[in-house]
Amino acid sequence: METRHRSAAEEARGWDSRLDPLVAVTRGGCVEQVHRGVVAVADSQGSLLGGVGDPETPVLLRSAAKPFQAFALVVSGAADALDLSDEELAVICASHAGEDRHVAVVAGLLERLGLSPDDLACGVHQPFSRSARRDLVLGGTSPSPLQNNCSGKHAGMLGFSLFLGARLHDYRQPTHPVQRAVALSVAGLLDRAPQGLLKGVDGCGVPVLRVTAREGATLFARLAEAADPSLERIRRAMTAHPGLVGGEERFDTRCMVLAPGEIVSKEGAAGVQGMGLSAGADRPSPVGCLAKIGDGGTAAVGPVAGSFLRVWGETAAGEELGGEDSLVVQSLAGADVGRRLLLFRDAELRRREPLRGDAGSADVCASRSASAPATSGAASAAREITVVGHASVNRAAMRFLREEWPAADAEIFGRSYDWGAESLDLVARCGRRVVGVLRAHFSGGVATVNELLVKQEKRGQGIGGRLMGVFETEAVRRGCHKAGLRTPAGARAEGFYRGLGYAREYHLVRHHHGHDFVGLVKLLD
Repeated sequence: METRHRSAAEEARGWDSRLDPLVAVTRGGCVEQVHRGVVAVADSQGSLLGGVGDPETPVLLRSAAKPFQAFALVVSGAADALDLSDEELAVICASHAGEDRHVAVVAGLLERLGLSPDDLACGVHQPFSRSARRDLVLGGTSPSPLQNNCSGKHAGMLGFSLFLGARLHDYRQPTHPVQRAVALSVAGLLDRAPQGLLKGVDGCGVPVLRVTAREGATLFARLAEAADPSLERIRRAMTAHPGLVGGEERFDTRCMVLAPGEIVSKEGAAGVQGMGLSAGADRPSPVGCLAKIGDGGTAAVGPVAGSFLRVWGETAAGEELGGEDSLVVQSLAGADVGRRLLLFRDAELRRREPLRGDAGSADVCASRSASAPATSGAASAAREITVVGHASVNRAAMRFLREEWPAADAEIFGRSYDWGAESLDLVARCGRRVVGVLRAHFSGGVATVNELLVKQEKRGQGIGGRLMGVFETEAVRRGCHKAGLRTPAGARAEGFYRGLGYAREYHLVRHHHGHDFVGLVKLLD
C-alpha cells in the first residue's frame, strides 16, 4: 500500500511537466485562476494530429468511457439479444440529468430484464436537472438510483451479465466477466493489450478506463468514424437522442444539438471531455479529441472544445461553445467582471500532418532531446548504418549540425535561426579571494544559468544576488528575452531564486541522481 501511494505521489509531481496552461480566468484584469491540462487530437489510426501538453499523459476517462463500455455490450451480441432500442442504448451511454424521460427509459429497461431499481449498484445522488430536483422537493420524495446519472450504464451492465450468464451482485468488480469484456473490447479498438486498462474505481463503483490522452482521442475518432457496425450503432443512438445522453443544461446535449449527426460528445468527471467529428468538407476523415483539465474544473472545457471545433471545420458550433459570449465572467447580478482567456493558439490543435508515423517530422521534433526510432519503411536502410561514439567534440559531427540545422529550423518554425551559444563566467571576489562564481550561456534569446555557487561562510550577504543582477543585465544587453535555470525542488536555492522574481516552469521527477528538480524562469522584456 505504501509503495502504491509513493508511486502515485511521484506521478503527481510529474504532472507539472505534462500539462500546459489552457485557460486563464481573470477578474478586473487580474489573473484569478489558470487551468492547466492536456488536449490531444488524433485520427482513427492513432496518429496525433495536434494538441497541447503531453499527449501520452495517462487519463482516467471516468464517464467519457461510457460509449466504449457500451461497445462491449453491442459487439458481443448482447444488445441484439436484449432487443435494446436506440433510446435505451443512448441512456446506457449517458451521464443523464435524472429527468423524467431518463428515469422512464431506465425503469422500462429494468422491467423488461425482470429486474428492479434495487438491483442497481450505482448509488444515489440528487439529479443534475434543476427541474427534477424541484419536483422531488415539491413531491416530498427522495431521489432513487434511477436518477443517478450512471443508472443507464448500470442497467446495461446488468443486462450484459444476464446475457453472459454471469453473477448479478458483483458486476462492478474488475474480475467480473462484464468488466473483463469491456477491457478486451476497448483494447481491441486501440490495438493494445488489455492489461492496465482498468484502473481505479469510478464514482458509481465501476472500474475506470485509464488510457493516454492520445488513445482517448483515438477512441473518439473511431466512434465518429463508425467503421465497425457496433460503433455505428452507438454513434447513431447518441446523435439521434442527444437529450437522453445528457439533458437539461448538459454540455454533451448542447454539443450534439449544435451540429446534428456531425458531433459525438461525452464528458467525464474531473475535467474530462471527449469529442468526435465525422468526415466533412474540412476534414477528409474523422477526428477525435480528448481534453483533460488538470484541476478537474469545467470552466476551461467550453473554450477548449470551441477551439477544437473551430479549427476542424465546425465553426458555428465552435463559436457557440467557445466564442465571445462564453468567455465573459459575470457576477451574480449579471455584470461583466472578468474574462476566460484561451492560452494556446487554435492552430496547435491542427498541425499540417500527423505527428506519428512521419519519419521526417519525428526525426526533427526529437532531434534536440532524443533520437526517434526508425520506421518500418526505413528498417533495411537502418541496418546499413553504423553508430560510433566519441569521447570528445567531433569536428565532423559539429560540421554536420551546422549544415543541417537551418533546414530543420525552417521545417519546425517556418524560418532558420542563429543558434550560436555564447558563454559567460562571472567571478565575485573579496580582495583576491574568490567568494562566488556564476557560469551561464546565451542561445536563441534565452539566458541560462548553468551554475551559481557562493562560498559557504559568505552566504546570506547578497553575493548571489549581485551575481544574478550582473547576469540579467548582460542577458538583456545580448538581446535575451528570458532567463532560466534548474535547481533541486524545494531546496533553499529555489526560495532564493523566487525572491529574485523567478517562477516554476516545469518539474522533473527523479532526475539527476534520482532527485526532483524544477525549472525556474523570468521574463526579461
